[in-house]
Formats: sequence, C-alpha cells, structure tokens
Amino acid sequence: MVELSSTVEACINRINRRADFISRNEEDILADSLAACLHYFYTGLESIFETIATEVDGGSPRGESWHKKLLTQMSAEIPQVRCPVISPASQEHLDAFRAFRHPFRNLYTHKVDPDRIFLLAGELQVTWQTVEADLLNFLSFLAGLDNARTT
Repeated sequence: MVELSSTVEACINRINRRADFISRNEEDILADSLAACLHYFYTGLESIFETIATEVDGGSPRGESWHKKLLTQMSAEIPQVRCPVISPASQEHLDAFRAFRHPFRNLYTHKVDPDRIFLLAGELQVTWQTVEADLLNFLSFLAGLDNARTT
C-alpha cells in the first residue's frame, strides 16, 4: 500500500501543477502523465484484490469480464470467510477507474479523452482515502482472525 500511496501523491502533485502546464501550453503532457498515474493506481489495487481473491477467497474470477467481477467480489461479504474488502462507495468510485483502464491500455494515449482524465484525476484523492480506509479495516479484520486462531 505504501507504493500506491506514493503513486497517488505523485498524481496529486501533478494535478496541483495543472496551471503551470496550461501556462506553458503543455496540458496534453500533463494529461498523458495523469492517464498513466490513474492506470497504475487502479492496476495496483487490482493486484491487491487478486491476491485477496486467491489467498483468502479461494479463487479469482475468470472470463471476459473478470475485472468487473473481481471488483464486485471485493465489495461482497463471503460468509464465514471474510468481511467486504471495500465499501459500496469505494466500489462505485473504483468502477470508473476500472472502466478507464481498458481504453488507456488499448488505445493510443492521445485518443483518450483529456476531460475524462482530468475528471478522474480530480476524484483520485477522495477515492484513495476511502479505499485506503477500507483496506486498513480489512487488514484489522484479518489481524483479528489471526489473533482468534492463536488464542
């Protein structure tokens, strides 16, 4: 999670310098950079979710829409296994990042709508704060399970 925090911080620093990029007529460079940040942010979380699905849930979704299914799986409680990893609010926010991931990976960066990039970038900090709190709660849940097993 430390690496994700660093990625988010770097993105937010870039967002805060948007006026500088505009003044130099380089907003397209900022958009490309932010698009990469947003992609790395979501794929970093997705990697965490895949690990949880495999190690805790006993399996990760497969098939064409596995990315969406994984996000849904992380917002669901699995009775007698685990609490939800993320809240419904986090799932909703992250679904926009998930949907952005596909065009970013499969189109040239200059074909991705800059307005969409700046909109998502503007939601990054709040989304990360919500998701990070969810993940810390989930880690506390796991620690509680571990403590229950050892006592």
